[in-house]
Formats: sequence, structure tokens, C-alpha cells
Amino acid sequence: ASSAMGVVLLLLVGLSCVAGLLPGAAPARGAAAGQQRAGSVTMAGAAALAKKTTVLEGVKENMDGSALMFCVRSEGLRVNELNDLRMKLPEGVRLQCVKNTLVNIAAKDFEQFNAEGLDGLLHYSNYWFFATEAGMRDSIKVWKTFTEESGRKESGEIVGGIFDAQVLDGKGVEAVSKLPTKQELMGKTALLLKALPTKLARSLNEAGAVRIARGLEQARGQKMVRAVKAASEKLP
Repeated sequence: ASSAMGVVLLLLVGLSCVAGLLPGAAPARGAAAGQQRAGSVTMAGAAALAKKTTVLEGVKENMDGSALMFCVRSEGLRVNELNDLRMKLPEGVRLQCVKNTLVNIAAKDFEQFNAEGLDGLLHYSNYWFFATEAGMRDSIKVWKTFTEESGRKESGEIVGGIFDAQVLDGKGVEAVSKLPTKQELMGKTALLLKALPTKLARSLNEAGAVRIARGLEQARGQKMVRAVKAASEKLP
């Protein structure tokens, strides 16, 4: 009986060893590892998407309220220089390095920047300026001063920009920045309206004097005609 029991035990031990060596056991561990890797990839993808979404919202926030956006090449620009540059920009003007794909996506949500031909500006790596109407002129001045002082006058030329849903080259951006702002136009209009009553009165007075003189001249002429007619009637 004891020998039979030993044989049974040996069979059981052998079967357990064989089961451990069977290839079916490996896939179970491999599947678990695969699921773990898939989970890591999914988490990394979700984190990247969340980061991209945050950046996109930041770009949209910069576009909102801006009248002009223009870009310059990012090559060679150092962090400390950019920090100094940001400090000198007018209030409300933002400077940001943005991926071309995000600029393209964000611009579609804003009428003033949803321009046909925007793809022409979306090459290489760029820093974008987002300028309010009041800050357009000074933002260009700040950048030009920076390029001159840092020896980047040629490499730092403005690539182009967008204004009123129109794509502009560098010269077009500078030309737009020199346009009078709404505030300036309102000020000039107010001055014109203030001066209008005086000018209008002067014009009316001048016009009245001209009419009076013309009337007197006409009356004098009519009298002359009547006098000539009367004299001719008296002649034999």
C-alpha cells in the first residue's frame, strides 16, 4: 500500500512539473504584461492630449482681443533675451512659441484670423506676437529695436502676419501697424466736429457775402438795362 501511495505521489509531482513547462502558462504572464504596456501607452497619450489642449486654449486666449498677429523665426533666440523682450512689450501684447498645427486650428475660431492662405506662414518654428489694436505699432517698434541691438536685423525680419482676415508679408505687417487706431480716429473726429460750427459759420458768412454781392451786381445790371431801354425809347 505504501509503495502504491508513493507511485501516486510521484505521478502527481510529475504532472505538476509538466504543467509548469507547458507553453500555455507563458501567454497568461505575457498577456498581463501586454495589458500593462497598453495601459501605459494610453495614459501617456491622454497626458499628451491634455497638454496639447491646454496649450491650444492658451493660444485662443491670446488671439481673443487681438487685432494683429505676426510671426518671427525662433532660431537663435535665447530664453533670457525673450524674457527681456516680453518685459518691454506694450500692455496686452503676448509673445508665444506655438506649433504650426495649433495656430491653424485656433485661427479658425476667430473671424479676424481665419484667413485664406494662412498655411503660407506655417513653416519652421515661429514665435508669434498677439497684439491689440492699441499695441500694434509699439510691438513692431520693440521687435525692430531688439533685432538692431542684438545684431539680428536681417535674420529677425518679420515673416508675416494676419490682420482683418488677410495674410500679410513683413512689409504689410509694418504698414498695418502704422494705421491710426480707433481711439485716434475718434479723437480726430471729435476735433473736427468741435471745429465744424466755426468753420460752417464762416463758410455761411462768406457764402452770404458772395450772394449779396452777386445780387447787387445783378440789380445794378438790371437798372442799367432799364436805363438804356428808357433812353432808347426817348430817342426820335
